Amino acid sequence: MENIERISKIDKAKLSDEQYLPSLLEQAYTLGMLSDIDIERIQFECLAILSKQTERYNSGDSSSIRVETAQNILTSIMFTIGVWLKTFHIPDDAALAIKNSTMDDLYQKGRKRIDKMVKSVKILHSTILRKLVDSQNVFYHSTVVDGIKGFFKLYYPEFGAQEIHITADYPVYNPMKKLVGIEFIQEYLKNIYFENLFCSNFRADDIHHLLCGYDEHYQHLLFNIYEPVLAAAIGCVLADTDIQRLDITPSAVSHLNRLFARKSITEIEDTLIRAVTELKQYILLADNLERYIKVSLSLIAVEVKSAVVTQTLDKVFIVAKYPENDPKIYFSFGNKMDNEIYRKVVNEIMQSHTAKDKIDVIKEYVQSLADLEDILLDTELYPNEITEILKELSPAEIAALSKKYIQLEHIDFADLRESEKILYECLCGFIASLPKEQQVWIDKAVRALSEDTISC
Repeated sequence: MENIERISKIDKAKLSDEQYLPSLLEQAYTLGMLSDIDIERIQFECLAILSKQTERYNSGDSSSIRVETAQNILTSIMFTIGVWLKTFHIPDDAALAIKNSTMDDLYQKGRKRIDKMVKSVKILHSTILRKLVDSQNVFYHSTVVDGIKGFFKLYYPEFGAQEIHITADYPVYNPMKKLVGIEFIQEYLKNIYFENLFCSNFRADDIHHLLCGYDEHYQHLLFNIYEPVLAAAIGCVLADTDIQRLDITPSAVSHLNRLFARKSITEIEDTLIRAVTELKQYILLADNLERYIKVSLSLIAVEVKSAVVTQTLDKVFIVAKYPENDPKIYFSFGNKMDNEIYRKVVNEIMQSHTAKDKIDVIKEYVQSLADLEDILLDTELYPNEITEILKELSPAEIAALSKKYIQLEHIDFADLRESEKILYECLCGFIASLPKEQQVWIDKAVRALSEDTISC
């Protein structure tokens, strides 16, 4: 006869993953599974553990510690006990263990379990790093590599088992429970493991070009990499394009739009599931990875449905972009005038009283953008005068100056000369005042002007 699942009096859905022990005690007491005497004993035994732990924290010194520190250690104790109680599949059994065991016994079992978890999570992290996707996204590397290493460096379960220490900036795609301490890191890395494992089926260059289609500056954006890669792979299956290259084309997006046009979210999800089954013919999907992917499909289905309605399906199934193939603009700042002539021009400009007079001098003597740049920096012009001079320049000249000076925002502003700061601010303000079409043109021109295409 098959085993029948026991029904628990305690509702598992109402238990807190973050504060498992307090939530378990509350339900067990409400249901009459723990008496007032049991609760008093539990409180007394937890305080006894706290007393021992605070003494250890003070290296044997019995002097008092800060209330906040004591509270943190007590939270650590309760978290540790909760880690052990979570090993009971039926919550009623966990409540029975509380009733029949001392809190110290449960605490020691929890400490051993946490130590095992730390070891297994370190192994999992090492496994991820051995085959980490070579992504240029700074948040992916800084979190998955440096952040997790920082956690292990700072994690001290003896007095702060519930602490995480790191922010884990890089987001995973599938929803996570609200966890803390080593439980959070374990769950987070499991998600990272599956997402990284899936992405590792594709060449780093192909992922890079796909993400450039998402945003050319994706390297500095905080977003999940796995989602567009998974969507692209599924899209390639459905549109019959090159899966290994993640080759979503504009015609493929049109095909997908027709495919999903009149489908419900459930029908879309069913279509995605069938595509994943077919995807297994082309790339290796272990059972646990396939289960992870199928959780993701319900999220992608919602996005697809919304995108079909708003005609933005190309934001879900992204067409790769190849920035290295973009046309380059070559621009020269020109030659500079003789030093003696330059000094005379500077002197004449500084003796002029109006912006118009200064512009007239510039028009008469200045023949290159190189000289104009020097004059903008050397003649102590007011911001309104610089703006008037900028109005006389062509969009290409504005783009060249922008390439050189708008980039200054990436360095320490305090290191700039005062005249450089003024020119930078005037350029920003002037460009912002232009019609939108001109701003877009200048932005494209600035991006086309790579560092080695400007000759000074």
